[in-house]
Amino acid sequence: MPDWLPPILGTLDIAAFAALIIGVFWNARETRRGTYIQLETEALELFRFEAEYRSVMSRLQNDDPDRPVELDPDDTVVANNYFLQTLNLFEIAVRLRRRRNLEKTVFGTWVAWFLEASEYPYFRKQWAEFRLHYSPDMRGIFDEYFARVPDLSGDFETRQRVFYEVAGKRMKCKTISRWLDD
Repeated sequence: MPDWLPPILGTLDIAAFAALIIGVFWNARETRRGTYIQLETEALELFRFEAEYRSVMSRLQNDDPDRPVELDPDDTVVANNYFLQTLNLFEIAVRLRRRRNLEKTVFGTWVAWFLEASEYPYFRKQWAEFRLHYSPDMRGIFDEYFARVPDLSGDFETRQRVFYEVAGKRMKCKTISRWLDD
């Protein structure tokens, strides 16, 4: 082998390795971007569902915790489907954040949405039935939140702060814990 060949091969090995590393980082970035777009697309589908079944959802939004709304079997299916779809999206967001595939600030915007779900008395009542279908992280967030805020009698700002503290603690994310401070 000529003396000049090993340095050239070494340089080519380094260049190939660098290209591989750059490709891995590029692929990871594109995967995160694609995952985020898919998650947002699914959220749009949930918004369409909510709009389509506005009559049921508005009754749930105006539900009085002391006198819960009575739902017929068809409306119960609609309500359960809405909250299960919401929980499924939150589950995906939680898993992506846990794996660091969802940015902290993006996750924070999703936390706000799931806080809103917890404001429905119907959701609070159904949580015990829904919870076993979800990961320990998901159960931990809602279980601790509902233990600390057992009803909707306090002011919203306090409930909101507690939800973010619980979610941030569970996800080991100071950005989420301090979300309302910014």
